[in-house]
Amino acid sequence: ITTREAYLGSSAFVDLLHTLQLQISGAQISLVAPLAYDAAIHAGDICVSDMFNLYKYENKLYTMRLTGQEVKDLLEASYANWTNQMQSPNDHLLQIEKQRNGRYRFVNFTFNFDSAAGIQYTVDVTRPKGEKVQISTLADGTPFDLKADYLVAVNSYRGNGGGNLLTLGAGIPFDQLPNRIIHASELDLRYYLIKYVEEHPHLSPKPLNNWRFIPEEWVAPAAERDDKLLCGTK
Repeated sequence: ITTREAYLGSSAFVDLLHTLQLQISGAQISLVAPLAYDAAIHAGDICVSDMFNLYKYENKLYTMRLTGQEVKDLLEASYANWTNQMQSPNDHLLQIEKQRNGRYRFVNFTFNFDSAAGIQYTVDVTRPKGEKVQISTLADGTPFDLKADYLVAVNSYRGNGGGNLLTLGAGIPFDQLPNRIIHASELDLRYYLIKYVEEHPHLSPKPLNNWRFIPEEWVAPAAERDDKLLCGTK
């Protein structure tokens, strides 16, 4: 499993973390960003060092109370930092730029590219910020309500205002963030990830496929082009 797939859609790498966060917290929605650029865990025996590769920060897990509108607005800010507004099929899907050495990199920090689990949604990359994300239902098929309150699992970096997705994105004043925290884990997420792996001797993570970029006829070739620009053909 690699982080490389996480920038192009629902991925096994990030969705393993989503699954873990939902199980630990009991939340309805999980928000996770890929924390490493083009990192991988290969088939075979898994070591503790692999867990540092998968999750390299000392983040704890917060369960927060957010409205549906705040969840949507946070995702709008995330995908606006992550994706280009495509005007034609030949445009970049991702917000990337060419460096002096001829290689490409993301314009913004990838650890602020939050995707969500627990909801079904699409991201229209032809639309501007504020109009990209369309959320239809929760994972169980219940209609998503912008006015309803939801329990949302996030890491402590995000919950404390990191990346400005909750503040500038969702519009929650910084000093109000602590009031939204319902529960904080005692230990860091890497500890729980290690325990999860110990309890599941054979792992075959699969993407949840609960979200996708549209229009697909534009996205598919653009994703292939941008992936090669960022990572080569390896």
